[in-house]
Amino acid sequence: MNTRQRGAIVLITGLVLAMGTACAPGAGEAEPGSSATSTATQTPSPEPSSSPSADSEDPTTWIISEEGVGPIEIGGRLAETLAELPPTWTNDENCSWTAWWNADDSSYGVFFVRGTESEDAPVREISVYTAAETPVAVPSPVTDKGLGVGATTEEVLAAYPDAEEGVASAGAGTWLKVPGDAEAHIFFEYREGAAGASDVVVTIGEQPSYEVCG
Repeated sequence: MNTRQRGAIVLITGLVLAMGTACAPGAGEAEPGSSATSTATQTPSPEPSSSPSADSEDPTTWIISEEGVGPIEIGGRLAETLAELPPTWTNDENCSWTAWWNADDSSYGVFFVRGTESEDAPVREISVYTAAETPVAVPSPVTDKGLGVGATTEEVLAAYPDAEEGVASAGAGTWLKVPGDAEAHIFFEYREGAAGASDVVVTIGEQPSYEVCG
């Protein structure tokens, strides 16, 4: 078990722990007496949101994207973000750059981290994780493909065939990086010997942090 995972377990136990088509009539309509063929001009309508509205008190409604996880956004401010979340979230002086939350049944948790250069540094990493020895899918934040904690490498590669595979810089874990154009990327992390993802991380780093509160 790596230091990052031990840290997650400590947080859990020590703190109790997502096109309508409109036809413009008359756009190519023949005028009276004209032999021109009538055509229709398509006017795209706004695309509906692919994710449900995020309820700050119910992380199971949250979508994991390059922008963040639910109401927690990459680039946001930790204090301002924390103020919009329920009081069940924790942030203390021992790890002031991090805020975390744990499900009532301890099946998974969420934490986010700002830069440590200053108290106003932007949020740079968000993680949905489980301390379970055998990670399995549980009601929790997921991507727009429906994948989250417990997703297998096969499931991730089927949904994101261009995902980059890598090895953790510390420990024996591996990860899959979802391609994208944003500064941050989604990573699915796997512990050695585990089939399901133990962590789904959105980070501006080259890969998820090995530890965030050590």
